[in-house]
Amino acid sequence: MKKTIHSSEEREKRTEICNIVHRACTQGLMISSYGTISARYDGDNFLITPTNVPRWDLKPEDVVQIKNGEREAGKTPSRSTYLHQAIYKQHPEINSIILTQSPYLMAFAVTGASFNVRTIPESWIFLQDVHTLDFGVQFNGRTEIADIISKSNPAVMIKNDCVIITGNQLLQTFDYLEVAEFSAKSLVMCATLGAMVPINNDQVEELRKKFIG
Repeated sequence: MKKTIHSSEEREKRTEICNIVHRACTQGLMISSYGTISARYDGDNFLITPTNVPRWDLKPEDVVQIKNGEREAGKTPSRSTYLHQAIYKQHPEINSIILTQSPYLMAFAVTGASFNVRTIPESWIFLQDVHTLDFGVQFNGRTEIADIISKSNPAVMIKNDCVIITGNQLLQTFDYLEVAEFSAKSLVMCATLGAMVPINNDQVEELRKKFIG
């Protein structure tokens, strides 16, 4: 874009993105060299973290504005910008996206083991059933991720690559990431004790009627 306007709302979003990035790094949910966060701020326009900037060092002025399909001049946005753009365009109810490689979720994404969130009611209510898609669907021109993600399916894993979490607000999306990662951690750490006994389909339907409708 030739000219960039920074509204007060946009500046606030920049700071919020940086705070979430630093918090994710502190909690081991994101590493300094990988991870992308974006937030919608006006229609289909959004802010997204840049490429080639260490996450620990991210500052509000580093965040890239994407408006009307154009990027802020002098900055290089994340390589996954096209994916974020497609999700926002298709899902007006989604206002933030986190793409990362948190360790325990990636244990499932890399090994191909089934990630079953039916451990406790809270995990299923927040995440419902997390789908795993083949490597390659995250590239520009593919629609599988945008088609499967929704308010009722906020998370998806890409084999050998990443986990994508979506939500209405950045803090909510980060909460979903925490729930997903800690659920994965509990499954990994408890594997030596025996097989998990998941919440069954009848119980899931009860949860759906009570909390989701």
